[in-house]
Amino acid sequence: MIISERNLQRAVELHQTHPVVDAHMDLAGEILLRHQAGEVNILRRLHMKDFKQSGLNLLVSSIYVEDNKLPEMGLRNALDQIAVIRREIDSLNDAVLVETKADLQRVLDENRVGILLYMEGLECIGTDELLLDILWQNGVRGASLVWSRHSALAIGVPRVQAEQIMPAGGLSPQGISVVRYMEEKGMFLDISHLNDDGVADLARITDRPYVATHSNARTITPCLRNLTDEQMREIAARGGVIGLNANKYFSGFDRGGDPIEAMAKQLQYMVELAGIAHVGYGFDMIDSYERAVPRLKQDIVLSDAFSDYTQIPVLTAYLLESGMAEEDIIALIGGNWVRYFMEMLPE
Repeated sequence: MIISERNLQRAVELHQTHPVVDAHMDLAGEILLRHQAGEVNILRRLHMKDFKQSGLNLLVSSIYVEDNKLPEMGLRNALDQIAVIRREIDSLNDAVLVETKADLQRVLDENRVGILLYMEGLECIGTDELLLDILWQNGVRGASLVWSRHSALAIGVPRVQAEQIMPAGGLSPQGISVVRYMEEKGMFLDISHLNDDGVADLARITDRPYVATHSNARTITPCLRNLTDEQMREIAARGGVIGLNANKYFSGFDRGGDPIEAMAKQLQYMVELAGIAHVGYGFDMIDSYERAVPRLKQDIVLSDAFSDYTQIPVLTAYLLESGMAEEDIIALIGGNWVRYFMEMLPE
């Protein structure tokens, strides 16, 4: 589909005049890796200009702990990530660490860039749910139980390159206890990376709405990291939100095709299935993190649909071109996530 200049300009205007949210990026981990390599001012130098040009108001930064840090150094690595990203946010006048409803409202009122922290997997706490208190005190407001691996709490789905067989097994007794403790504290739950049995258990024992910050529709792209129709309907029924993932493997353009068309196809299906109020952006743009990982040689395989954040309005323009109503687009680009976090964040 050819995008008209008129719709592209209108998309840019919508991004500048309405909340824009990306529900998943491995920003904290990237900042720590670059600090360890001797770099400084990562947010200011590499990201803030693009964030602002895209109209981004809220970025949900994961705290993701690599396999080689587990188990002994897992919590240390997580706290190091939190420390460096908080330090960088504090050094900027136009960035805000979002820990409360008031913080989020300030971001929207003053048109700043808010950053909200959550754990992408709780492997770093082992089975000690009380360690969640330390994470909470340092600004972490949500978590997924597991990344794409087995843990003492739950079982993750295989990585994209792995054999595509869904592992069996639900939440462990400790995993169930952690979920209940998270709900008591008011932490939001993310089912991205959790296996199907674990998702079923979570639906059975939880009361609050949960989300999938960066997962697509398995019906459209048959990858186990994506969600089944039933899982998406359950998220919507509870008042949660599903974040569109821009990774080529999950969106379905890994074997060719136009990335924007592939993502729009995913979005249109998810909206039809879950409803317009329960879909948003959760791009999982990983290329900048991969560039920060130390390597003997630069053999990075790029997987993002966008070259950088300034390209995000192109997807919005495509939706305009396809005839989607502006009020629905405003909900997709950020309104739905704002509503969810305004409900879930503490006062």
